[in-house]
Amino acid sequence: MAITYLKKAVKTPQTGTDKTREIVTDMLTKIEAGGEAAALDYGRDLDGYNGDAIVSLEMIENAGKTVSDQLKDDIKFAYDRVTKFAEAQKASIREFETELSPGLWAGQKLIPIETAGCYVPGGRYAHVASAIMSIATAKVAGVENVIACSAPSGEDGPHPAILYAMNMCGADTILSLGGVQGIAAMAFGLFTGKPARLLV
Repeated sequence: MAITYLKKAVKTPQTGTDKTREIVTDMLTKIEAGGEAAALDYGRDLDGYNGDAIVSLEMIENAGKTVSDQLKDDIKFAYDRVTKFAEAQKASIREFETELSPGLWAGQKLIPIETAGCYVPGGRYAHVASAIMSIATAKVAGVENVIACSAPSGEDGPHPAILYAMNMCGADTILSLGGVQGIAAMAFGLFTGKPARLLV
């Protein structure tokens, strides 16, 4: 009996023929050298976005007005569950010291990083769960400064549901930048002066 496929995956380019690494490396080099202006240029060229990189409180509030009550409830439900798990996970890890031999001590101490960068995909679809799982978890861990970024979905910045979720989860700064330029902005501390010590 012959196999009939309803759908077949499109083969990806073979290793070595893909120029992605070269393109990304070039972009990172240009953004590191050109700073905020270079990141904004890429945002304009790749996403067609001409607004400010830092999302204003007004934009966040306006976005919240367009999110349905049902979606707000769903986001809150997910946020509560993720936060509850993160708190339980944090409580399961404890600090300790032990004397290995007279005068020789070893131990474990929990110290949150200062700044985390959370990338939330927002191109074709609003990946609200990515905002919740990364930002809420970082906040529970005690990260002092959480920077979040997502690609703009138009002149109003990132998708309204993403902005609503990022704000609910406690992002300290939200950037309307996607892709390489968004990740580079967080890594290099552009627009905030605080380079992310961890990117998720």
